[in-house]
Amino acid sequence: MLLLAGLAVQLAPLLLRPLVLTQDGPAHLAGAWVLLHHGDDGPLGQLLREHYEVDLSPVPNMLATLLLAGLLLVVGPGLAEKVLLAGFVVLLLAGLRYALRGVDRRAGWLAAAALPLAGSQLVVYGFYNFCLGTALALVAVGLGLRRRSGWDVRGTVSLVAVLALTWTTHLLPWAGAAALLGALAVARSVVGLRSGQPVAQVAARHLAGPALAVLPTLVLSVRYVLGSETAPGEAVGGVSWSRLGALVTLAKPLVVASWWELLPAVLVAATLGALGLAASRRADPVAPADAPARADRLVLGTATLLSAAAFLLTPSRLGDDYGFLPERLAWFPPLLLTLFCATRLPDRRRTAQLAAGVLVVAASAAVLVRLPTELRDQRYAAEVMSVAADLPPGSTFAVLRFSGYEAALAPLDKEPNPLRHLSSRLAVEVGGVDIGHYEAVYPYFQVRFRDGSVRSAVDHRLEQLDQVPPSVDLLDAGGRLDAVLVVGLDDAEPWVRDARRTAHVLDHLRAGYEEVAVSGPDGHVSVWRLRGSAGG
Repeated sequence: MLLLAGLAVQLAPLLLRPLVLTQDGPAHLAGAWVLLHHGDDGPLGQLLREHYEVDLSPVPNMLATLLLAGLLLVVGPGLAEKVLLAGFVVLLLAGLRYALRGVDRRAGWLAAAALPLAGSQLVVYGFYNFCLGTALALVAVGLGLRRRSGWDVRGTVSLVAVLALTWTTHLLPWAGAAALLGALAVARSVVGLRSGQPVAQVAARHLAGPALAVLPTLVLSVRYVLGSETAPGEAVGGVSWSRLGALVTLAKPLVVASWWELLPAVLVAATLGALGLAASRRADPVAPADAPARADRLVLGTATLLSAAAFLLTPSRLGDDYGFLPERLAWFPPLLLTLFCATRLPDRRRTAQLAAGVLVVAASAAVLVRLPTELRDQRYAAEVMSVAADLPPGSTFAVLRFSGYEAALAPLDKEPNPLRHLSSRLAVEVGGVDIGHYEAVYPYFQVRFRDGSVRSAVDHRLEQLDQVPPSVDLLDAGGRLDAVLVVGLDDAEPWVRDARRTAHVLDHLRAGYEEVAVSGPDGHVSVWRLRGSAGG
């Protein structure tokens, strides 16, 4: 019941608020919508084919798009994104519980450790594929943890399917799951050999299943890496005291945008740390102390330490296309530590209940801390979305942002901006094209802007439209940009108002466009249409 109560707290804001607000979420939704309608007859399909090309080659960054496209067939855009995120939260909790019970059938209560991740930093960033991949990786690991006595055909086939799904999300969760499964297989094989079992029997029992299951996605990974159009660049950032602090407090990955979230994160870190320390010191395991169980324990403990080291040592970036590496790696130490804690559970039931209660309370407290910011963001987003009525269906438009973003309570710097790509959600609403659709700039998504796109015409480096203030040449669109939305100019900081690029873009705007509407009630958004266009 405690787990269900904690799950309800995580799901309630997601399901009850009008819009799902994550930074990249609207772009993922727009990508799915374009994929779904790209081949349509009529004006909409023609418009999308004019601006986008589609590539459905298998890549480890496509499951979320395909799921959203499938959901859009049966529900509206808003509900589709809610279902996807709610499904992730349930899958994360269920996946961790499944893996924990693979260690010890009594350890299901420890799945409460998944709840703080349900609304954490990368979720608010809208990294749907990575988040889904982590949940699926836990299912794959759970399959492996249940095979101490050896793999059978059914288990191997199940693992092939789960690893294939995991691979379609992100390489990092897939690689983590594959490595852990391999380590478990090797450790159990060593135990078998030491007990005198024949080599062929040990290989067939413990090695063949995982090897066969990993092989298809391993081949896909090699093919993907060799055929990738991008390559790692210069390493930026690395080990630091702040990185160590983020690990010890779980500020990464749990804290989103407010210093007030640090207290719930520390509560989670302290609880898992205490359980882990007790598990490492307890001499007599509660679970049967057979050799395979000890081997699994060694693997999980070692994996926890290695994941912590990887988080501490990995560069912050490897070029423009390889960012957020530590943020992604930050998910693995707490999850692996939780699995390690399951190898030796607390002796007293009351201790387990207290630990689970603290985890649920901490996760719920984080929801409450984020609530004022989310309510404010919902009002702002509603005002942005209200201008859909002022954009003719099929419009090609750009959104120029002039105001920054911060949490309503004790804000942090440089954290997720859930309003950043809201323009892509607006494009779905009006059945048009947002030239700021960030997915369409990168080669590892399923829909991309065609060569000679409006985006490349006004933003030659494909990275300046999204800046605050933007640096673009609107008149270079050559009449192909139907409308421009100016967001937050009245709220802009003085340096933004006085910036040369602000003056440049506003001069272009006034030369080629005319203002036709201002949003209400606060006037955050002004709508400008191309001079001489219908309704302009």
